[in-house]
Amino acid sequence: NLSQYEQGSLKSIKKINHMIINLRNSNIFSEIVRDLLHSVAWLEVTEIRLRVEKKSLVQNSTHPFRIQKLTFKEAFFTDQTISRAIVLLKEITSLKELEAINCVLEGQGRWNIKEIASSGQSFVETITIIKITIQNFHLFFDLEGMESQINNLKRLTIASSNVFMVPCNLARHFSSLLYLDFHDNLLVNKRLDETICEGSWPSLQTLNLSQNSLKSLEQTAKYTSRLPKLNNLDISQNNFGEIPDVCEWPKTLKYLNLSSTQIPKVTTCIPPTLEVLDVSANNLKEFGLQLPFLKELYLTKNQLKALPGATPLPNLVALSVRRNKLNSFSKEEFEGAQVGTVHLSLMECHRSLVVSMICTLVFLVILLLVAIGYKYHVVWYVRMTWAWLRAKRKPKRAPPKDVCYDAFVSYSENDSDWVENTMVRELEQACPPFRLCLHKRDFVPGKWIVDNIIDSIEKSHKTLFVLSEHFVQSEWCKYELDFSHFRLFDENNDAAILVLLEPIQSKAIPKRFCKLRKIMNTKTYLEWPAGEEQQQMFWENLKGALRS
Repeated sequence: NLSQYEQGSLKSIKKINHMIINLRNSNIFSEIVRDLLHSVAWLEVTEIRLRVEKKSLVQNSTHPFRIQKLTFKEAFFTDQTISRAIVLLKEITSLKELEAINCVLEGQGRWNIKEIASSGQSFVETITIIKITIQNFHLFFDLEGMESQINNLKRLTIASSNVFMVPCNLARHFSSLLYLDFHDNLLVNKRLDETICEGSWPSLQTLNLSQNSLKSLEQTAKYTSRLPKLNNLDISQNNFGEIPDVCEWPKTLKYLNLSSTQIPKVTTCIPPTLEVLDVSANNLKEFGLQLPFLKELYLTKNQLKALPGATPLPNLVALSVRRNKLNSFSKEEFEGAQVGTVHLSLMECHRSLVVSMICTLVFLVILLLVAIGYKYHVVWYVRMTWAWLRAKRKPKRAPPKDVCYDAFVSYSENDSDWVENTMVRELEQACPPFRLCLHKRDFVPGKWIVDNIIDSIEKSHKTLFVLSEHFVQSEWCKYELDFSHFRLFDENNDAAILVLLEPIQSKAIPKRFCKLRKIMNTKTYLEWPAGEEQQQMFWENLKGALRS
């Protein structure tokens, strides 16, 4: 979401194959393009609201340019910005492909035809438009006057954009177009007569009209027969329903896709010139056509009970008959050319072996996960997470009336002698005495130990940790420390008091004690001294910390 750009910032980059930029601020679009003319092959711009650009996109830039493809995604155009963009983009002589995906056009095709025509020929050969939104698209103008701009276009895709016709006069000027894709639009047979009129699309070789609203196969064949060079036609996913006995097709047609068109049978309407035919997903019960040049036949997802005869298809190389009702084969069905080398998948040939291998693999993966879980204490983390989630539902702090201890003492069982015989005696016999919570003495019998820990921390004014080598190796000390993290340390207060009973090597602290490491580096802690004089000072400091 760039808002500012300093001219020249990207000019030093020598070569980028594909660059994607999000430009909601259209003011810097032209500046960036100027700097990328010699470095980027494919520039993709997203979420831009294109404005009417006055300055040239190339200005003083020298030829040759490198940019060949420009893509707009989720962009917003108006009639004025499109007119100006067409003019300016012609100056980029290296630009061969334009693409617009999920864009919005606010307009009706009232483009500045005079300015566009006077600016010369376009060098763009490929235009792809997918899912463009035009409000009141049925009022869109027929782009009369744009004929001079489309002579050199070779590939055009306008898909999922509510196209319902192309004016005949405009279609006749696509003199160089080889590939046309109108899939997923609103074309009907009546409008197709206008779209593919006599003399239109004279060089067209590939046409995709799939996913439209064509109803008559006979009319569709008749209109496409006007295309003298057409050899590849996709009219799949149209609801034809019926198929006549005779149809008029282009004489050069070699590839025909009639899949998912609801035709109940195949007739001699199918052109004999075909090399590839797809009639999948049509509920066909038989296939008996004679197609002498056919090399590939796709009959997937039908109701065939017998294979098509081999004799009428002498040049067949590939046959797909998946998802049919074939039960048996006769010798006659296989007369003709040899099947040759058949490549079946491992699953088809050795199902039990594959299942066994998958089960073994799954078992090994589970075993590996268990081993990893054990090594990295995953079970411990899961248990802690569950307890933490339960603790999270409770209030952050117990009400003041429920706080009945001065401190909850967390310590290792191996340090119990010092805690119970030295520290407890010193603190609980002080004047005034401190009330300490010890797990041995104050935990509620029969209650889950994790709940005991949480409740004790909540009911204590402070939490006192007696740190030692034994402490960092203790399972329950881990729990107590972690719950204090959740309840105390995250609140950024001084409720935790650290007493270092003996020096601890930092490498002895497990990695999961990351907060303990942090606390020991940032928080002052009390060290238990060896000399009696220093011990008196230690007790005074500890009592002061408990009272704070």
